[in-house]
This record gives sequence, structure tokens and C-alpha cells, in this order.
Amino acid sequence: MRYMSYGVRLSRDEAGRYLVTCRDVPEALTDGESQEEALREMGDALRVALAGYVTEGRPIPTPSLTRDGETIVEVDVD
Repeated sequence: MRYMSYGVRLSRDEAGRYLVTCRDVPEALTDGESQEEALREMGDALRVALAGYVTEGRPIPTPSLTRDGETIVEVDVD
């Protein structure tokens, strides 16, 4: 298996849910009731988004350097 590590940003919405976005893969976004759930869901969202890149013949984005305030999510890209 080959893994890639993407930096993601967690924030909270007005209802208290955790929103997760990824600047390298903007198509991947999700949320969860807890930080753990939101990050777990982001792994799935990244897999689906990256599969779409492959289907469309687009290159998989190379993860950029993590910025302050970001959390790493690893995703299997094989």
C-alpha cells in the first residue's frame, strides 16, 4: 500500500459540528460530531475524491507542507 499524508483544517460550525477541509484536495470536505469522527470521515472523503481524480485522468495532488493549525490525515492511494 502507498499512503499520502494531507494537511486538513478542522473548524466548528454554529451547531458545534466539526468541519474538515483540505486545501490540496478541495473536493474532499466532510464533518462529524467529534474531532475523531470528522477526521475519520475525512479519510473516506479523500479516498473518494482521489478516486475521482484517477477516473478523470487527473494527477493525484502532491501533499503540500502542513501549515500551522492543520492536522495530518493519511490516505491509501493504491
